[in-house]
Amino acid sequence: MNDIRKACVRAVFDALAEHGDVIRPAVGDEWDGIDASRPLGHIVGYIDLDVTDLVDLIIDTINKEL
Repeated sequence: MNDIRKACVRAVFDALAEHGDVIRPAVGDEWDGIDASRPLGHIVGYIDLDVTDLVDLIIDTINKEL
């Protein structure tokens, strides 16, 4: 279970790093306003979170790990 959790966390941070649609700046294209700390597991800033895409990302990651 711990491996699945790590894979899901990694997938979320990778999605942010790719500047995709799962997590994006809430205003304009201000990616510098989002601070991500992988070691702490935190993403902070004025963000727009697409919950449906986030859930899809996590489900796809779990399916890959199983």
